[in-house]
Amino acid sequence: MNIKRHASEKGQAVIFLVVGLVVFLGFIALAVDGGMAYSDRRHAQNSADSASLAGGAAASIYMEEHNVFYSSWQGGCQNNSSIYNARLEAVQAAINRAAANGFEIDTDPADGSWVETTCGVTNLGYEDRYIDVTVHIESTTETTFAKLLFPSDLVNRVDATTRIRPRAPLVFGNAVVALNPANCQGQQNGAGFHGSVDIYVDGGGIFSNGCLKGDGGPNVDVINGSVSYVGQVNDPQLFSPAPVQAPSPLPPHSYEIDPPNCAHADAWNGTASQFEKLSPLDPGLYCVSGDVKFNAKDEFTGIGVTIVFLDGKVTINGGAMMQLKAPERSPDPSPAVPGLLIYAPPTNHNTIQINGNSESFFTGTVLAAGANIDMSGNGDLDAYQVQLIGWNVEVGGTADAYVTFDDKKNFSRPTNIELSE
Repeated sequence: MNIKRHASEKGQAVIFLVVGLVVFLGFIALAVDGGMAYSDRRHAQNSADSASLAGGAAASIYMEEHNVFYSSWQGGCQNNSSIYNARLEAVQAAINRAAANGFEIDTDPADGSWVETTCGVTNLGYEDRYIDVTVHIESTTETTFAKLLFPSDLVNRVDATTRIRPRAPLVFGNAVVALNPANCQGQQNGAGFHGSVDIYVDGGGIFSNGCLKGDGGPNVDVINGSVSYVGQVNDPQLFSPAPVQAPSPLPPHSYEIDPPNCAHADAWNGTASQFEKLSPLDPGLYCVSGDVKFNAKDEFTGIGVTIVFLDGKVTINGGAMMQLKAPERSPDPSPAVPGLLIYAPPTNHNTIQINGNSESFFTGTVLAAGANIDMSGNGDLDAYQVQLIGWNVEVGGTADAYVTFDDKKNFSRPTNIELSE
């Protein structure tokens, strides 16, 4: 009888076990090296973020302390010494912060780790003005097992950019702004200029979210600014420079602010009849309910004041002597608001009529997002050092009107920084 013998299969499982163990250990090794690389990259990114933000903070502080405003970008930010110095502050702060986190950076891109600053303007239908602080960091991860598969070192390259926007006026520095997006309908909507007079707007532009119109043949000259509208324009030949159609309305964040705090213990609250008898006003915040009216020969003054018209209309007739000026930023005028002369909450849909005799003057921002503003000229070059922001805005009358805008005398948002990787 023949007996067939088969080769023994003993030991084959050991081979599979060894191969599997090697593969398993390889995965573990790669996971360890990969984890190290990820950890190093995360550390590098956090350091770049931190250095960029430190640079942005240093530039922001310098700009606040040295009055670097939105208007400083006029004429080219590359040529402005204050903007240049703010950028130098940003570079040094970024270098110092990176060193504190174990990275040596400079201003030379040759070694892969450096900081750079740029200043610029982006036209979005309005001008976004800024300084960018960008930090680049290159780091090498020491590996053990990954070298078997990847002979080259594992290199991480990360960057972070912080954008600093200067202290800026509302609505991007336009001096006369109508927020109503409706198209022209008679004399009802938008930004209107009327009377056979000369109207000068100096230091800021004219912007209408809807209709831009002239009535009666005024000459409207804008100096150091533009004339823009989103909807329609009537009689464009009355405006200089020529009106330009903007691609989109002004965004709400450009004119929305935290309302003045009428609940503050130091704020004055009262009725229109009480308010009309207060002149001269002490510096501070005044919150008024009801309709306010000043007639010819009335005299009313207030320096360093913010006036809130909560729910009524305001009528300042020609012949009244009105001298009103918003508070300055320093010293802190709280609860009054620096640069804000008149505020009407968006729920107030009445008309604010601003008029006055040749001795009158108004200085500061007039913000009435839901109300109509009607301003008549008095022929005085310095009478209206204001910014007018309303639902509809009318400027004109029987005397020449001068609107002079200076962002240092009006409400402004503080310098702000924004990180983007």
